[in-house]
Parts: sequence; C-alpha cells; structure tokens
Amino acid sequence: MFIQTLFKQERKDTSLEKTPADKLLEIILTLLNKELPQHQSQHHILFTANSNLEYLKNLLNYHRKQINPDFHTGQYHQNVYAQLQKQISQLQMLVDGYMELSIDIQQMNHRLHFHHDAIHYLYNNYKQTKEQNFYKETEPMFWQCLKEDVLEIIKKML
Repeated sequence: MFIQTLFKQERKDTSLEKTPADKLLEIILTLLNKELPQHQSQHHILFTANSNLEYLKNLLNYHRKQINPDFHTGQYHQNVYAQLQKQISQLQMLVDGYMELSIDIQQMNHRLHFHHDAIHYLYNNYKQTKEQNFYKETEPMFWQCLKEDVLEIIKKML
C-alpha cells in the first residue's frame, strides 16, 4: 500500500476548456462552411475551397480584361475586379489558417498565446450566436465582422 501511494501519479486537471487554437479552428471551420455553401462533407473542404478559388480567379481574369475606364460598364468591371481580389485573398487566408491549425495545433497554441484574450472574446460571441436566435437582418453583418477579426489574427499568426 505504501508503494502504491508512493508511485501514485497525480491526476492532471483535465478540464474541458478548449485551447485557443481549438477555438480558432472551430470558428475558421464555421466561416469556411459559410463561405462555401456548396460544400457537403468535412473531409473535402480544402478541395471545395480550392475549386472555388480557381473559379474566382477565372472570374477575376475575365473582369480584368473587361476594364475600360471610359465606359460605365468598364468601371463596373473594375469594381467587380476589386471585390473579387478581396474575396479571393480572404478565402485564401481562411484556408491557410485552417491548414496551419490542422497540421500542428500545439505549435499554434504557442503562437496564439498573445491573442488569447481576442480569441476568447470572439469564441464567446460565436457561441452566443450559435445558441441564440438573433435578428436575421443582423446575422450576416455579425459573420462578416467575425471573419474580419479572425483574418486579423490569422495575419499575425502566419
């Protein structure tokens, strides 16, 4: 009995608290699913994202060729071109963040140490949004703001 108490290991506190990287990964995955409504299963989200990126880049090339500042239609193509550039860069950054967090989550926890408070705040808002029914008119604005905040963290992380 003495030997058992001598070698008895202290149990670590296994709380169900998620790490900052787990929280950020969950938010990014939700944002990717919102960005890619045609996506069906979790296993091929990167394939769906890359297919969508390729489609958007083809549209980008088309609109770039149609830009002509002398006509209103040409200015329309210039505005669409700018929007597509922003959309492509945001989607690419979400994919990069998802891949980095999926590859080595322990290293990401270390790199996210300085963003712990921001991730905790964003995750709490994310959870409250998922648990409650908000006014449908403001929900797209919330997801856009959340995406912009997450992209800022990903920029600093990568």
